[in-house]
Amino acid sequence: MRLIIATIVALSVTFSSFAGTQAGTPDPVVTLKKVGSNKYQLKYLSVPEGKVVVSIKNQQNVTIYKDVIEAEKVFFRNYDLGKLDLGTYSIQVMDANLGKLEDFQVSLVREPQAPGFLADTRLISDTTIALLVNNLDKKEKTIRIYEGSELIHQERFSEATFGKKFNFKHLRTLKNVSFEIVDETGFGKFLSVR
Repeated sequence: MRLIIATIVALSVTFSSFAGTQAGTPDPVVTLKKVGSNKYQLKYLSVPEGKVVVSIKNQQNVTIYKDVIEAEKVFFRNYDLGKLDLGTYSIQVMDANLGKLEDFQVSLVREPQAPGFLADTRLISDTTIALLVNNLDKKEKTIRIYEGSELIHQERFSEATFGKKFNFKHLRTLKNVSFEIVDETGFGKFLSVR
C-alpha cells in the first residue's frame, strides 16, 4: 500500500512539474547571439515548414540583404555585418507558414581597439631607464622617447619581445621623459617612467 501511495505521489509531482513548464513561457523558435565583433549567429530551433526568409534592414527600413533558407531540420546561420556602416539594423525572420517570427535590433558600433602590446618602464638609476615591451601581435612597432614635447629618440622593432636600457647622461632630470609606443595603424600609448 505504501508503495502504491508513493508511486501516485511521485507521478502527481512529475505531471505538475511538466504542466508548469508547458504553461510557462514557450522556448523561442529563433535566437540571435553576438559571436564576434559585428558578427551574429541566428539559430532556428525547430523544423521549418517551408522557406525561412531572413532580411537585414537599415534604419530607413530598406532591405539591404535577404537570405532565403530551405531546410528540413534545425539550422543556424552566421552573419558578418562588419562591412556595413555603423548604426542600427533590423534582422527580421519570417516563416512561410507562420509569418514574422522575430525582429531583432542590432547596433553596430566601433569596437574599442586593444593594443597589440604590453609595455613597462623601470627607473634603474638617475640616468638610466629600462623599457620592456611584449609584442603580442608581432607586428612592427615604433618607440618614441620624448623629453617634454621634444622627440629625442626613435626606433622600430618587430620581435616578440623588446627590452633595452636607455642612458640619458645629457639630461639633468628624468622627470620629463616619456615613452610612446605606436603600431603600424597609428594606435599609440604613452608610458611614464616609474
